[in-house]
Amino acid sequence: MSKPANIVHSDAIVLRSIDYGETSRIVTLFTRERGKIGVMAKGARANRSRFGSTLEPLSHINVVLYYKPGRDLQIVSEASHVHTHDVLRSSLNRIETGLRMLELTSALLQNDEAHSEIFGLLAGCLIGLENAPGRTSNIWPFYQLRLATNLGFGPSFEGDFVKTLTAESAVLNLKTGDISLETPSGSQPFTASRAAIRAFAVLARAHLSDVVRMDLSPVILGEVNNMVAAYLKFHVEDAYPHRSSRVFAQLATK
Repeated sequence: MSKPANIVHSDAIVLRSIDYGETSRIVTLFTRERGKIGVMAKGARANRSRFGSTLEPLSHINVVLYYKPGRDLQIVSEASHVHTHDVLRSSLNRIETGLRMLELTSALLQNDEAHSEIFGLLAGCLIGLENAPGRTSNIWPFYQLRLATNLGFGPSFEGDFVKTLTAESAVLNLKTGDISLETPSGSQPFTASRAAIRAFAVLARAHLSDVVRMDLSPVILGEVNNMVAAYLKFHVEDAYPHRSSRVFAQLATK
């Protein structure tokens, strides 16, 4: 005999939303209590839907679910906004960063595994994107490194070594996250400038409030982004997503 569904109330961030049938939506939620789950929102696209705009990606919401363990799609019955992130949605750069964070989160987390620290990280970074007056591009590499740390493969390096670094460049070991002057035997090296190495180290360990005040030139930020992407790709391989970056790259050429 099958078990009845439980009524679950939870904070959630909308990772993805696709149309289903004539009036419904299938939505991927990252919930605080249950982790990543798929839900069916019946009638979400109907005129005067009770869901309104709550099921749009980037929304931070409260949801009421009919939750049945083992079911592929849970049923969402109610949703209300915690943060709509309207300011975030008004800037293409902020939207790109936000969507890339959602895409990476969805790609690296398994269904039905609670990650309350990662939920707090993502919610905080979305608020940072919303409220920061500038330098929001710093949030993307920051989020990737902090997500890696929460998943157990964050970079491990000596902070004092980075602070006192005088050489023009140094080597990031992609396998361990260690930083050194020479390439250790058997390592996967990524050589970067001193400025990029120091920025990488700050992004890996500083608070978000400090990160959005970092003044990185486009060249250094580009180098840091390449470092972070190489580090993540080494650890997650083909799970590292590219769809959002390709879409926004195409928009930039138009």
